[in-house]
Amino acid sequence: MLSYPLNVPIIVVIHRLKNVESRLDEVLQHSTKIRIKEAEDKEPIVSNTIYLTPSNYHLLVERDHTISLSVSEPVNFSRPSLDVTFFSIGEVYGDKAMGIVLTGANRDGSNGLNYIHRNGGETIVQDIDEAHINVMPQSALLLTPESRQLKLQEIGKYINKIFPNEDGA
Repeated sequence: MLSYPLNVPIIVVIHRLKNVESRLDEVLQHSTKIRIKEAEDKEPIVSNTIYLTPSNYHLLVERDHTISLSVSEPVNFSRPSLDVTFFSIGEVYGDKAMGIVLTGANRDGSNGLNYIHRNGGETIVQDIDEAHINVMPQSALLLTPESRQLKLQEIGKYINKIFPNEDGA
């Protein structure tokens, strides 16, 4: 579980069906005090917020720390694509970036995670044995074997350790 308040923003990229209305932000909001919202184009990125990438859009982070949404071609058959988001995060945040790859059925995220690592950022991959579908974590580890391999419950604790809030939690 992540501490509240959270001293960093989190961007979540989930492969979902195109053009299907979702209330994922509302459902997830019931389980945390951290603000959860669907990302909007040109929106400033702020701490203590979890941004969900909208269905059928790539999410990029701009140098002015705002969100940019794109309908450019799918990457690894995906839009949104983790690779697109990770490359932009690695470019903007460099050694302050963190990329996390969780369960999934394609190679999306592997190249972007490696880019974050090469730029000095932190990389985490969900434990392969725990992942419901382990293709994405396996692919990410093949390209970036230096990544920490953690179970889901360990990931939140690790984020809190790296980015403690004012209470040190």
